[in-house]
Amino acid sequence: MEAKKRRLLNLNQLGKGFFARFFGFEQGVDITDDVAVLYRRNVVIKNIIFISNIIYTILLFILSVSSEGQVTDWVITIIAFPLTYVINRLLRKLINMDPQDKTKQMVAMYVAGFYIFFSSVLIYARLYRIPHFETGAYILMYYAVVVISLYQERKLLSSSFQGLLALLTAIHLIWTYSLQGLVAGLSFTEFLPVFIRSPEFSDILLRTLLFILFYFVVYAIVSMGQYMQEERKKELIKRRQVQGDFTHIVGDLFSVVFSTSYALMDKKHAYQVQQMSMKLAHFYGLSQTRIDEMNGYAMIHLRYQEIKNMINEMNTFDEQNYDVLKEKTELGSKIAKRMQLAQKCEDIARAQMEDTANEKFLKDMLVIQSEIESQIILLADLYITMRVATPYKRPLAHSTVLKLFQNELGNYFDYNLKERFLKFHDEFLEMYDNF
Repeated sequence: MEAKKRRLLNLNQLGKGFFARFFGFEQGVDITDDVAVLYRRNVVIKNIIFISNIIYTILLFILSVSSEGQVTDWVITIIAFPLTYVINRLLRKLINMDPQDKTKQMVAMYVAGFYIFFSSVLIYARLYRIPHFETGAYILMYYAVVVISLYQERKLLSSSFQGLLALLTAIHLIWTYSLQGLVAGLSFTEFLPVFIRSPEFSDILLRTLLFILFYFVVYAIVSMGQYMQEERKKELIKRRQVQGDFTHIVGDLFSVVFSTSYALMDKKHAYQVQQMSMKLAHFYGLSQTRIDEMNGYAMIHLRYQEIKNMINEMNTFDEQNYDVLKEKTELGSKIAKRMQLAQKCEDIARAQMEDTANEKFLKDMLVIQSEIESQIILLADLYITMRVATPYKRPLAHSTVLKLFQNELGNYFDYNLKERFLKFHDEFLEMYDNF
């Protein structure tokens, strides 16, 4: 059962992939590039014309068989296949002549549009006299309008509709109802009242009105689609401009932050902070999942080299690798946040040694990254920082640092976290000595 479902799923995906490749309008197309969009539409319409030509050939073949093999029908059927192949080949050559040339693509569009409605008219003219074929052949007129509407070009649709309406009217008057036979020597003034009262006139009028109504509906859809496409294109252009500006701003910001914070990215110090914070997290009772996440966060600022490429190659990002840009931007945000925590440790240590800490400073520090994982990393970082020599202080003994945590420094941390650290301070001393 599962194997059958997988086969059906694979077939479904294969069908979607096939359709997207040959009939998908946005298959790898930059919608802000009008020429690229027109080229893709030409390719899709060409594929639709190819399928249409096959259907026309099948219709003619059925006609030749059903009409007991009349010579004219067989000749038309035999000629139709190579003729449609040549037309499709010509369209493909015209479309691929220069995909970046808008004029050539416009010419290909009008040639394809002309062929669509002209071939529909020819097929209808060939099949309208056969009772079982007339209705299906007449639907081809509507089919031609729908296919041409896929270009989302109101001018082309309007021109094609006018041509189709004129040809259809001529076909109705000359072929479908043989107007010349109805005249029968009558003058125009004598013939007109007779013709208006005839069922032929009612049928022609009904067909024409329905065709006009159908055109108005399709034209409204095309107008709406064209408007939405233009708005979408404008929005995408604006978004890319904003994205480019934002990316450069973020890149400049990262450059400034990282260039002034190399002292905070010491690998040895970061490793010691990670090991000590992991031990403290176990004592505090964090789950293993949260400890693993905290360990990654404790060392994430050392991945600065991955962000350097984004900063140096900012102009290389486009819509295709937007996910890469997003991923690197998120990484940069986490690195900046981790460095903020390292800077918080540095500020607290300096304020303590220079005796500049006050109540306002304490409140400001408590607001910055108050999550328990951040507090654990900060406590481990602050302990190690107080134990080592820095430009603004000498290294302090474990007992001195312990007294600071019991009094002033303990105010920056969760009470339970501080108590767990003080309770197991001997183990942290041993760990530091082993460093």
